[in-house]
Amino acid sequence: MSLVSIITPLYNKTAYILDTIQSVLSQTYTTWEMLIVDNGSTDGSLEKAKQISDPRIHILQSPKQGSGAARNYGLLKAQGEWIQFLDADDLLEPDHLKQQLAVARQNHAIDIIACSWQEFNDENPTQRIIKQPSGIGQSIQVLRDSAIAFAPWAVHAALIRHSVLTEDYFWVEELDAFVSEDTAFWFCLLTKCLVAFSNNCGVIYRKQTSFCRNDYFDPPRWLEGMKAVTSYNVDFLKSHGDKPSARQCEMLMRCFLSTANIAHSQRDFTTERKAFALANQWFKECEKLGGVNTLPLRLRKIFGFCLIQYCLGIRYRLGNSAKALINKIIIYA
Repeated sequence: MSLVSIITPLYNKTAYILDTIQSVLSQTYTTWEMLIVDNGSTDGSLEKAKQISDPRIHILQSPKQGSGAARNYGLLKAQGEWIQFLDADDLLEPDHLKQQLAVARQNHAIDIIACSWQEFNDENPTQRIIKQPSGIGQSIQVLRDSAIAFAPWAVHAALIRHSVLTEDYFWVEELDAFVSEDTAFWFCLLTKCLVAFSNNCGVIYRKQTSFCRNDYFDPPRWLEGMKAVTSYNVDFLKSHGDKPSARQCEMLMRCFLSTANIAHSQRDFTTERKAFALANQWFKECEKLGGVNTLPLRLRKIFGFCLIQYCLGIRYRLGNSAKALINKIIIYA
C-alpha cells in the first residue's frame, strides 16, 4: 500500500490542532505519516500536538519562518509516495485519503489528484459551502493558462505524487508574506504535471480563524501580493525559455481587473487605478499575441478600460440587478 505523507505547518493554532490531528487519525486508509512542522508557535500549540501519541505522527521544528518554509521542511523529511498538505486548522473527512488513492490507482500517469472541498466559519460550522477545483472537463492547457493568475484549488484539495516535488518545485518561500502564494506553487507544478479529478469532497477548510489573511480588505497589500505572485510565474516561464501565451495574458488581465474591483469596493481609488493600469498592460500583451478574438475582448479594445472604470463608478447608484450585470461585465467579460 502507498504511504501518504500529510504535511501540516503549525503556528499558533492551539484551538484547532487537536481536531485536525483527530481527523487524520480517523482516516479509513491507515498507511500514512503525519509531519507536523512547528513554525515558532507561542500559544501552546506545539505542546497540544505532542499530547497525541501515535508512531505515525512526527513533530518537527522548522528552521525558518513562514508556511511555505514549513511545508518545504516537511517535504525534505517526508517518506511517502504521495503528499497531502493540511493546514493546522483544517480537517479531512474519514474516507478522504481512500477515495483520492482510488483515483490514483486508476491513473498511473497522473501526478496530481484534485477534488472539491468544503468551507465553513466557526460561527456556523454546520453550514458549509462546496467549492470545485478549476479545470474539470477541460484540457490541461486551459488549466495551465488559468493557473498563471488564479490558484486552481485549495492547498489541501489535491494529492501530489512525491517524485514530482523536486526542490525546483517546492513552495516559493520568498512569497510567504504575500496573499495567494499557493498560486505560484500550483502554476509551476502544472507546467509539468498531469491532473485527474476525483468526485471526492473530503477536505474541509475553516475560514476566518486567527492569523487568516484579510488582505482582501487591504487593497494595497492585495495588489502587492498579486503583483509578486504573477511576476514570479512570468519569470518562471522565462527561466524555462517560454513566455505567457495570449490566453495567459488574458488571465493576468482578469486578475488585475478583479483586484481593481476589490479596491473600488473599499473606496481605494488609488489602488484601483494602479490595478487597472496593470490590467491594461496585460490586455495590450494579449492583443500583440492575437488573443483579442472574442466579442468581450474586442469591446474592451474599442471602448478601452476607461469605460470599465466608469461602470465601476456608477454601479453603486444602481439597483441590485443592474449592479450584478455590471459586475459580470467587469469581471467575466
